[in-house]
Amino acid sequence: MIRFFPIILAVLSIYGLAQSSESGQYQTKFENDVVAVYQLNLAAHASAPTLQSAHDTFWVSLTDSSLSFSRERSKSDVRWQPGDTRFFPSFETNLLTNTGATEFRGVIIALKPRGLISGACDCAGSTSKTICGCKGGTHLESLWALSLGSVTLAGTSLSAGESFRAAALREDMLLVAVTNITLTDLGTQDSDSAGLPVLRLKSGDAIWIVGGRHQFKNVGNELARFVTFEF
Repeated sequence: MIRFFPIILAVLSIYGLAQSSESGQYQTKFENDVVAVYQLNLAAHASAPTLQSAHDTFWVSLTDSSLSFSRERSKSDVRWQPGDTRFFPSFETNLLTNTGATEFRGVIIALKPRGLISGACDCAGSTSKTICGCKGGTHLESLWALSLGSVTLAGTSLSAGESFRAAALREDMLLVAVTNITLTDLGTQDSDSAGLPVLRLKSGDAIWIVGGRHQFKNVGNELARFVTFEF
């Protein structure tokens, strides 16, 4: 079961240390010895340097937007939808530009250990093509999963009252909220969520969940969409 009380204290301390959330500034959302997580809000036509470019990184979009990632003479244009996730190897980009007409809101996850995803992008299948930036990649489905090296990624959408079908044994994971979410963890229980702790995250928030048996249920009134990174 999720260790909610230590998590709540960690989230509060992170907010206290967060950077400015003004456009073009990176805001710290979470950090431990495995990942560093930041949110970036970038105004239309604005640019910002790529943070943590010396590490392998994932970007998760929170909005419909268009971005250009560049390094020297190379450039990669990305059309985002909420929940779209993209992997960038270390040193691949050093500048991003919002080429759209609306603000971009996204989350960057930097992997601290080296070699977790070394040589893992093979562009086999639509999900891999999208996440790895391969030719023919489009947008991710509402439910998807992909293993890249030592990291397992998954995108989930739960309607109000919906839960995973069964509890599953999971490794330690980072959970990033794409929408505002209100979840509980049924764990080894069958279906009754009454009395269980409730996890509330705003869009862009990130939290570390200790490995064990987990079965998430959306106890909110709106669609809950999130991406997990399992290590």
